[in-house]
Amino acid sequence: MSTSAEPQPVSRLFSVYLHGLAFLGGFNVMLLEMCAFRVLQTTFGSSIYVTGVLLALVMIALSAGYFLGGRFSQRNAPLEFLLGVISLAVVYVWVTGGLLSEPLLDFSFGLRKVFSSGLAGHLMPPAVATLIFYMGPMLALSHVSPFLIRLLATHPRGVGATAGNLMAVSNVGSIVGTTLPSFVLIPLLGVPTTLGIFIGSLGLVVVAGLVLVRKRAPVTALAGGVLLVAVVATPLLRDAWAARAPASAAEHPVFESESLYGNVKIFRSQDGDGDEKLEFMPSRDYVHSTVYPGQPLKDQFTTAYANVGLSRGAGRYLILGTALGGVVSAILEANPQARITAVEIDPLVMDLAQRYVPAMRSPNVRRVVEDARLFLREDTQEYDYIVVDIFSGEQLPAHCVSQEFFSLALARLAPDGVLQMNTNLWDFHITTGLEQPEPFVPVRHIHSALLRAGFASLFQSDFFEHGHLYAFRQPTPEAEVRGALARGALDPSVEPNLRASYGMTALALVPIPDAERELRPFTDHWLPEHLLHLKDNFDLYLRALARARQSPEWKTRVEAAGDTQLRFISARHYADVGASGAPSYDGYRAYMKGEGGADYCRDVLAWAKQAPANTLFLDLSRYLHTRVIHACEHALSSQGTELPGAGTPEGAFRRYVSAALLVDDNQGAKAVPLLEEILKARAVL
Repeated sequence: MSTSAEPQPVSRLFSVYLHGLAFLGGFNVMLLEMCAFRVLQTTFGSSIYVTGVLLALVMIALSAGYFLGGRFSQRNAPLEFLLGVISLAVVYVWVTGGLLSEPLLDFSFGLRKVFSSGLAGHLMPPAVATLIFYMGPMLALSHVSPFLIRLLATHPRGVGATAGNLMAVSNVGSIVGTTLPSFVLIPLLGVPTTLGIFIGSLGLVVVAGLVLVRKRAPVTALAGGVLLVAVVATPLLRDAWAARAPASAAEHPVFESESLYGNVKIFRSQDGDGDEKLEFMPSRDYVHSTVYPGQPLKDQFTTAYANVGLSRGAGRYLILGTALGGVVSAILEANPQARITAVEIDPLVMDLAQRYVPAMRSPNVRRVVEDARLFLREDTQEYDYIVVDIFSGEQLPAHCVSQEFFSLALARLAPDGVLQMNTNLWDFHITTGLEQPEPFVPVRHIHSALLRAGFASLFQSDFFEHGHLYAFRQPTPEAEVRGALARGALDPSVEPNLRASYGMTALALVPIPDAERELRPFTDHWLPEHLLHLKDNFDLYLRALARARQSPEWKTRVEAAGDTQLRFISARHYADVGASGAPSYDGYRAYMKGEGGADYCRDVLAWAKQAPANTLFLDLSRYLHTRVIHACEHALSSQGTELPGAGTPEGAFRRYVSAALLVDDNQGAKAVPLLEEILKARAVL
């Protein structure tokens, strides 16, 4: 039976080297973890779930590495073994983080379609990315401490003092590895260069170790060659991947960089009318804002943020989440005298907004670089209209969607002020009462948070399927809100794109009942972040309706309604999608391209011909989603048919569909005549 030989005393130079290796081990563990936070944040968002997955898997890797390192060191494995393990980590980070980072992130991000609902959809994709990029290197680096303690076990200070010294040095390295990447390397140099420091520092320590143990050639030469190839080849291969055939012209950014809060890309293109369009993309595939520098009111989604404030003559605006300044541009285009405070957390984005969007340089704009909630706590000004458009990637930041946050915003509003919020969440409304359990609808808990914070009246528009909320400080009748919007839509002196925005919102508003305050509000103490997601909500509805279809009461309650209730017409078809084996947006699209979709379109048109005029648009706003209008364009619009009068349900409906298609395509000026006809036929309001 073989036994381990006692380690020999080490020289002072070798001891210094081993302590330096301890420092670099701790340094690079934290450097890699800081890079991981940035990569996962810009790919999957910065929710507590993404952070939890990363920390848990890193701790698992470190624990396993400590265990294995201790076992290997007891077998009297020489320093060369540890250097070999570190070399593997260096090569692995070079390949995954340098050469293949984009395709591997594309793969991980694409797993959201596989795990498309609930908590798994928010945990598994970042978990897979963490396993691919970071588990191996963390496992390797955690071998360092057990090996060094073993190698220095004969030091005169004794094992305890030696282990304490090594751990202290390693911890100092961890401190530097946390602070230096956080405050200098990643903000100023970016993740690729920071990973280059990881590769270079560990590569050099491997070469130095091989020299000390007199293994100068050929291993030392090979290690140096690998470092040289890594330095030369990595940027070339990354550029080659970035220059691959683009999926669309929008993949050519005019600006691309890393900021304190993630990746920043700006795309410049022309729309179908030849108008210049800028798009701001702060995450992997999510366009955060669109700006038409020459026609600031053209983007209907952006203009909808401000239209209620403009219709009420608001003069003092607060924009929380300015991005490129689309809302600022729209407000100043409609009201050059408006005073605007624009708050943006990312200093680079604020600088870019001033560079690319002229309105952001206006003397009427006060620019503030700060977190929105911190700003509300410290600000003392009063505003007529507050816009909340705050996202981290596709995710609402938890601290900016709670009752406590809305209380801070309410304190900054004038007595007749309004808060507008883009939630990226919408209420499908299409339930039958048979769903067990009823789908979790996160936007309703935002309603409760707003009402409990003190807002007196609340309205929602889901025309863009993003849950635009309008919260009024004072009790405000529905007729007053719609009337102000309708007057703006009918005013020929108003810019046409703004008129279209006024008109569509006047038709699409849904009042939120005060009873929703009884729901549990989102608060700082309770906020399930993985449910703050539009896509998951749609899937949950489809599954719930498919289950409800199995109820014995389905035929008597839902199918018996025939074509008389739009709510049940939509519920029947969505239940079919849910039962098709693909309860997702992809499944919905496949359904709408087939016979099921054709039947849905026919059923909706049959309903419209006999719909009650007094509830027509309320029903449309709740139960006929804009995506259905697009899918049924030819069946529902006025193209190629004799158009009934706008005062009839069918005539109003067909005009609405045609106008909706134009507004959703940023063709607001063309939609104005149709909206005028609808609004002038008073029976529909």
